[in-house]
Amino acid sequence: MIVQEGHILDERYVIDSLIGQGGMSFVYRATDKKMGRSVAIKVLKEEYCEDEDFIHKFQNEAQAAAKLNHPNIVAVYDIVDNHKDKLHYIVMELVEGITLKTYIQRKGRMDSKEAIAIALQVVGGIEQAHKNGIVHRDIKPQNMIVSGDGTVKVADFGIARAATQQTVNTTVMGSVHYISPEQARSGKSDQRSDIYSFGCTLYEMLTGKVPYDGSTSVAVVFAHLENSIPRVKDLVPDVYPALDVIVFKCMQKRPERRYQHVDELREDLQKAVKDPRGSFFKGNIPEDLNETRVLSASELEDIKAMQKDSANNGSSSDDIDEHKLLNERTLLIYRIISIVCVIAILILVLVIGKSVISFFRHSDTTLETTVAATEQTETSEVSITISALETHLQGIIGLTVQEAEEELHEYNVHIVSVKEEYSDRYNEGVIISYPDKNYRTGDTIEVTVSKGAETIVFYDKNDPASFDELHSINIQDLENQLTDRGVKYKITETFSDTIPAGYVISTSRPDSSGTDTLEIVVSKGLNENAVTVPDLKGYSESDALTALSLLDLVSGDITYLPDNAVEKGNVIGQSLAAGSSVPKGTSVNLTVSAGPDGEVSVKSAESESSTRSSSSDDSAWYGSINTVVPIGTALEPGSSSTILISIRLRQDVNGEEHYKTLQSARSYAVGTELQVLFPNIKGESGIPYGVVEVVDASTDTVIASYECAFAPNK
Repeated sequence: MIVQEGHILDERYVIDSLIGQGGMSFVYRATDKKMGRSVAIKVLKEEYCEDEDFIHKFQNEAQAAAKLNHPNIVAVYDIVDNHKDKLHYIVMELVEGITLKTYIQRKGRMDSKEAIAIALQVVGGIEQAHKNGIVHRDIKPQNMIVSGDGTVKVADFGIARAATQQTVNTTVMGSVHYISPEQARSGKSDQRSDIYSFGCTLYEMLTGKVPYDGSTSVAVVFAHLENSIPRVKDLVPDVYPALDVIVFKCMQKRPERRYQHVDELREDLQKAVKDPRGSFFKGNIPEDLNETRVLSASELEDIKAMQKDSANNGSSSDDIDEHKLLNERTLLIYRIISIVCVIAILILVLVIGKSVISFFRHSDTTLETTVAATEQTETSEVSITISALETHLQGIIGLTVQEAEEELHEYNVHIVSVKEEYSDRYNEGVIISYPDKNYRTGDTIEVTVSKGAETIVFYDKNDPASFDELHSINIQDLENQLTDRGVKYKITETFSDTIPAGYVISTSRPDSSGTDTLEIVVSKGLNENAVTVPDLKGYSESDALTALSLLDLVSGDITYLPDNAVEKGNVIGQSLAAGSSVPKGTSVNLTVSAGPDGEVSVKSAESESSTRSSSSDDSAWYGSINTVVPIGTALEPGSSSTILISIRLRQDVNGEEHYKTLQSARSYAVGTELQVLFPNIKGESGIPYGVVEVVDASTDTVIASYECAFAPNK
């Protein structure tokens, strides 16, 4: 059955649009009429629906994956088998975002800190699956989705197992760039195979390139089996040394040399945040297997058998050719060496021939030549006017000085740069003009070289992607250019989590034109006293408190609210937005599910007590408040700022204003939202009204105020 937009599957799922397709399925965006939510539906392609054995395996694996519940795993809601219409599909959580592969392609590569932040999320999902006995077997950035809020979710748990069992040859799945050696050799895999594939993914995140590449899938498989392990530091010298070692350890050829469990990998990633140099390894770095390893006969037979099985299952002629290449590999190497030697000899002959031709050409040149010889000497002095070239030597305009000298090397002409000028036509460092006259052999030509465009363009205001170019500008280089052009400028420094120290964060205008002073904001690098707030939603209360402690953040008040959708004891909200940068020691309030039948209560960070009992003072009157207050306005990208917030109760008692502190001053990130929740506020006896004020503690300015009613507890 062909699924199209507008179709309703099983009278429940309305197909909205096609999102994409993979090797074994089509993925659609749909609406679940019963639950009233948007979902993603993965529909198996028809060729897979013909095999009942595969369908059975697919059902078992998908059902196992459906049991996984983790914030970094794409949830599986339903598995549907419609044998009548030969329609088999999985209903999954719809994650609005892009694949990690697309994110890497757009960004080029990530810095160490961002890579660790994403890696910890991915590893968290993989760890949850491994604890439930599920090995992914197809870990790759194409199977990871980055949502709009920065959350990364891993998809297709269990499905890859059914696919590899069906196809035998894992390379059919298009994952050879991330395949572990043991999977390529025998098709067998375990948790350590996922770790190897994750290492390949992390390598690509840090470098923007896959660790092994080749013109054919077989060539890539051989690279995983034979080639030395690539090091991130060779392509990215500024990578955290600890992170380079982590990738290296993940990608060991032998499974026993890798991390044996994902929790070990997660612990090292967490340590790398605080110790980027990797001193915590204490010499436990696997030996570097840089030597080329010759495949054993059994390994070659395994690969040949894998290719043969693929051919029997309908492989194309290209696959058969690749199989032949395996048997002819050694012979091909000798042929290549022979061809290279022949080419080298031909090049040598051509060079010698050119020199001989040049000698005779100069002996019988059409250039104007005068010869002065005497009987006493056999030598002659030759004076040549370069009239064979045009007077203006148009051929060297636009060339560098070195390129121009190579162009005129036959005439022994020397090029000297004596002047530099700005040019809107020619790039910096190339020749734009020289004196108009005839030149003789051996002359020196004095040229003017371009200094580049006079107006420096920082970014295109109509193209947000061009901001990446702005952030790659070094302030020292920029200062030299601005000073040389006489541009007035002012520099302000600030911390940045994403821009390296000494590089530009923003400018007051897109280019250097204009007469106003150019304001430049420059990164001071990472604030060692600042941390990034994690996304704690979905975590258990104890795990959330552990995560805060690891990042040197402080647990604030914990509010318990009834919730039908979230399991009791799991976090459903937090006072600081995930991803925001705040100083160490900042307090983070949590909201935790009390279950469907739970009661509202608060565990105060100051008193460490539960809900305040109304029986403590029968004469007091009580009120409550539950609202959300926006804290300031979000700042420019790359900048960070916090604000001290306190909350107090103001009541009018006999004409005098009485204040009571409900929350002492705490630091919050600007641009976030603060949940103001006090279910049992103790007020003055007999006073029916009061005002809860949210205050900027640094200036004692009221940001927001809310009137509350008070009454005696009965």
